[in-house]
Amino acid sequence: MPLSDQHRHAVLLAARTQDVSVITTIVAEVLVASPGTNLFEIEQAFRDNASAAYLVATTEGFVVVLGAMAMLVAISKEGMTVEQNRAALATCRPWPASPAGSAN
Repeated sequence: MPLSDQHRHAVLLAARTQDVSVITTIVAEVLVASPGTNLFEIEQAFRDNASAAYLVATTEGFVVVLGAMAMLVAISKEGMTVEQNRAALATCRPWPASPAGSAN
């Protein structure tokens, strides 16, 4: 199920705060409220709107990072490529890692 307009608006407003904890919380709330939504759809909303926020799939769930370089470092630490991260975001709906584990 595609990301609803209401949920798209919520994640994009959260991304504008550039606060990793706020973004992580809102993404988690959207995943709970919309079981048909996956992390890749949220990531695409960020990319479509030139957001500084990026989602990175992890073994524990996901983390939110700010900036393309931070995203590249985070996916490298997870042993993935950009393409593998996109595939991981699209195929699973993990619960988020704790905000303390997020990089910014």
